[in-house]
Amino acid sequence: MSQIYFTVLVVVSMVAGALSKGCYQCNSYSDRDHTACIDPMSPYPAVNYTTCSDSYVCTRVSYVTQKQFVVSRSCDPSGDTCNNIYRSLISYYPDLSTFNCYSCSGNYCNDVSGVAYASEVKTIQLLDAEKAKEQRDAPVVNVV
Repeated sequence: MSQIYFTVLVVVSMVAGALSKGCYQCNSYSDRDHTACIDPMSPYPAVNYTTCSDSYVCTRVSYVTQKQFVVSRSCDPSGDTCNNIYRSLISYYPDLSTFNCYSCSGNYCNDVSGVAYASEVKTIQLLDAEKAKEQRDAPVVNVV
C-alpha cells in the first residue's frame, strides 16, 4: 500500500514539474548583496530561484532610479509583461529611466545578460511611443 502512495506522489510531482518552470529571482536594489543580480549574475546561492506556473514567464529587467542602476530577475504573468512591469515600476519610481525588459519562457532563461537586445529595444520603442501618445493626449494648462 505504501508503494502505491509513493508511486502516486512521484507521478504527481512529475506532472507538477512539467507544468512549471524555474526562474532566477533577485533584485540588485533590494537584495542584501546588491551586486549578485547585476551582469554577470552571481551563481546560486547568491541569487535565489523560484518555480512558476506555465502561464508565467521569466523576466530580466534593468532600469535606473534614484541615480542607481538596478537589475531585477523574476517570474511574471505572461501577456503584456514588459509594459505591465514598466507601469508598475513608474508608479513607485517616478524618476525611472533607461528601462530595458526581456521575457522568456524557458527554464532559468533569465540568467544571461543582454539577451535578445533587439526585443529590449523594441520594448523601449513601444514604451517611448506610449509616453509620446500620453503627452500628446495630456490637457494643456496655460499659466498666466
